[in-house]
Amino acid sequence: MASGKLFKPSSSRLPRGTLTAARLLTTEPFALHDRLQASIQRSSYLRHHVEGLRYKISRLDEHISKLRAAVRLAELNTESPAAQQVEQSHYLVEQQLALERRAEQVDAVIQLVESLRGDAASEMTDRALNWLSATRAALPQQITEQQTQIDQWLEPVGQQPPQMQTAFKQYLHGYREIATEKQPLLRELEISEAQLALDQVSFAVPVDSTQLTEFTLDEIASLRAGKLSDPVRERLTQASIEAVSITPQPLNEVTNLFTVLDRQGQAHMLAVTLIHYVAAENGGESDEQTVRLLSNKLLNSSEIIRVVAVNRLSLGGKFSVYFDRWREFLTENPRDNTEGGVFPAIWGTVVMTLIMTIAVVPFGVMAALYLREYTHAGPLVSLIRISINNLAGVPSIVYGVFGFSFFCYLIGAYIDGGPKNANVIPLPSAAWFASMSVTAVVGTSAFLLSFFGSGPAHTQTATKRWFSKIALVLWIACVAAMAYLLLKSPFFDGFYREYLPNPTFGKGGLLWAALTLSLLTLPVVIVATEEALAAVPNSLREGSLACGASKWQTIRRIILPHARPGILTGAILAMARGAGEVAPLMLVGALPSAPDLPLDNEFPFFHGSRSFMHLGYQIYTLGFQSPNSEAAKPMVFTCTLLLILIVAALNISAIYLRARLKRRFQGNQF
Repeated sequence: MASGKLFKPSSSRLPRGTLTAARLLTTEPFALHDRLQASIQRSSYLRHHVEGLRYKISRLDEHISKLRAAVRLAELNTESPAAQQVEQSHYLVEQQLALERRAEQVDAVIQLVESLRGDAASEMTDRALNWLSATRAALPQQITEQQTQIDQWLEPVGQQPPQMQTAFKQYLHGYREIATEKQPLLRELEISEAQLALDQVSFAVPVDSTQLTEFTLDEIASLRAGKLSDPVRERLTQASIEAVSITPQPLNEVTNLFTVLDRQGQAHMLAVTLIHYVAAENGGESDEQTVRLLSNKLLNSSEIIRVVAVNRLSLGGKFSVYFDRWREFLTENPRDNTEGGVFPAIWGTVVMTLIMTIAVVPFGVMAALYLREYTHAGPLVSLIRISINNLAGVPSIVYGVFGFSFFCYLIGAYIDGGPKNANVIPLPSAAWFASMSVTAVVGTSAFLLSFFGSGPAHTQTATKRWFSKIALVLWIACVAAMAYLLLKSPFFDGFYREYLPNPTFGKGGLLWAALTLSLLTLPVVIVATEEALAAVPNSLREGSLACGASKWQTIRRIILPHARPGILTGAILAMARGAGEVAPLMLVGALPSAPDLPLDNEFPFFHGSRSFMHLGYQIYTLGFQSPNSEAAKPMVFTCTLLLILIVAALNISAIYLRARLKRRFQGNQF
């Protein structure tokens, strides 16, 4: 187009419904929208159906792993190796099931052929029936031979201890039932995935990097005739296309589509659109054309999330699309780093924060009660307070390293496979029993000294006070000795040793993450609870003791009810800090993608050993680990806003509970 001209498109020459800019060349865009919408609904149903089938198959596989773990446990208890028999039995049982399925298929084919044969049986039909009958007659013997082979292979198992025989028989019976139930699910999954892959839409999208000059009307006429002129061939060669042939695909009088085939057999689309305009300088009319090179793009319907007819959207339709995108974001699983929903991250954040609060508040309250009500100023109390202040200033990543080493590598490994799995050398049996006897004596002495040193404060003598102090030291020593003996026990082999070397609790999980963050927020709860206890007037304590109440009765019925709002304030502060921590979670259980929720409707409902997703860790992953950080920015901002809202909602709930308790307590006073 010459410079200095003003071009005005004439709508009379453009067909109604054509989408410009070569985004989609069609005369019926709304019909295409309806077709895509139907494809999306169908693919959405198939996608959910496939997910349901995969979930069922995964649960069957999990049941097989439990049966295998039972055999492994019997193998460990009896010291009788059976791994080779287990692995070979898989192959033999599946072969036998394949023969049985083949017999069922042959029976179905025989019935079909007999129903189609009719009265006039042809020679070919008779031959087919004879062959099918012979095949069917040979199958029972093959199945019997396969069973004989299984029995021969399992003869060594019959010579093993009864526990191993029972476990192996249960395993074979369960494996056969599960394999029989799993096979139709696998076939249905294969069919559904094939149906999901069949529904595809082909688009012609422009290649923006390719610049083609305009074609003359003679060249366009040659293209419409299916001929490649030398100028057109040269222009296509400049666009790295060595054209061999061209096939016209007329769309309408304005837009012309051509399929260009190159020497490699690859097809390219060429779009030539005539534009009728008015030249402003001379008032005359002339035709020009735009030439775009298009690229074929095959898109599966399952990859399309939604189709929106923007030109037909009303105000209500716009709000509908907006809220549908929020629904997808809040209720669906993530598809990749920059798309999909964050429901698992929301669920993991809320569950982890609640468990952390449940774990930290009791210990924080007990520590504050001891420091405020049961002890007096001294070196020990000063040391404890200094330690609490130091813990409040420790970086969060240090808590993550401690949680990973202590909870995962020590406690978790101990739960999985006992002391040996946790790299702890157990004590000899004689030494362990001797230590247990000494611990029992120390515990009995602590109980007797506590009994002799108890009583009201005004009746205690110096001897009773010494008895109380010695009893406290003995109780601490007894608890420490019991923990040491439990850790060094030679009689404990773990609860999940049959699953080793795959750890169950000896890795990052929701439970260890919550306990790690509870240690991080413990100083906050202790300080807030101490302030709440200090705010209770001493006159209430003195009045309760004067009426004959004991120390514990005074604390339980007078002090704690008055301090409840302050204790909840500490819980609120702990939730606010713990919910936003990311560094410890990177080491003790948080993952960018976790398929299973840590709290669901499967027994035992709470799965503390599972890894989980967390909104804070999701923000870190999207912002710093995503391959396309620019595309992930909207998700980062939205996840940040969502995390702030969740923390605010938890805090508001705790504040509301605190206000109710405060009103209830004040209403009961007189």
